[in-house]
Amino acid sequence: MIDMHSHILPNMDDGSKSPEMSVEMLKESSAQGVTTVLSTSHFYIKGDSVHSFLERRAHAIDKLEKALEGQENIPDIYYGAEVYYFNGISDYEGIERLSINNTKYILLEMPFNKWNSRVFQEVENIIYNRKLIPVIAHLERFTGFQKGTDNIERLLSMRVVAQMNGEHLLSMFTKGKALKWLSDGTVKLLGSDMHNTDSRPQTLGRAAEIISKKLGARVLDDIEKRSKEILGID
Repeated sequence: MIDMHSHILPNMDDGSKSPEMSVEMLKESSAQGVTTVLSTSHFYIKGDSVHSFLERRAHAIDKLEKALEGQENIPDIYYGAEVYYFNGISDYEGIERLSINNTKYILLEMPFNKWNSRVFQEVENIIYNRKLIPVIAHLERFTGFQKGTDNIERLLSMRVVAQMNGEHLLSMFTKGKALKWLSDGTVKLLGSDMHNTDSRPQTLGRAAEIISKKLGARVLDDIEKRSKEILGID
């Protein structure tokens, strides 16, 4: 499996707190059958810039690579960012430098409130003016904020790709909806959104078992194919 959302880089955000923790997270991912991990450290415009973020990320990658020397059974790692929405994002200089593996895709975390017309205009401008395709991070986390609206449907009608966290498949209260989203194509990507090894660990191994049992291996194959297309790998 390919993990399209994770926080494995040490000391970048509220994810891994050390290179050693990062190594353990990656080892556990491999043990669960994850072959590729996309690192998506949080980017918040408040108090940061693209330049400073990328400098910090390069330093964190260097620390991780040193910690991985001599390690075996480690997934392939690619880099991007989880970019939190802000007003003016579509005009922000250099935002494309935060894309997934230097592709046209960018992982976008939507606001945790009811979206208004400004939000949709910004997303539209990202697509048509900046020529980027938003990958919507953990779609399931926004549905509660959009009750009484058609905002989720409106967002999905745009040229976006929805990602869901594996944990959404693990609860009896959300598993049915998660499976429906996968079967009808609403969600095309999976991520663990792992931050550590205990409270927010790797979940894709268990999630894959559920998908295979309930929907069949074809759905997993389609998710992997789509993930490779977005990463720009074979």
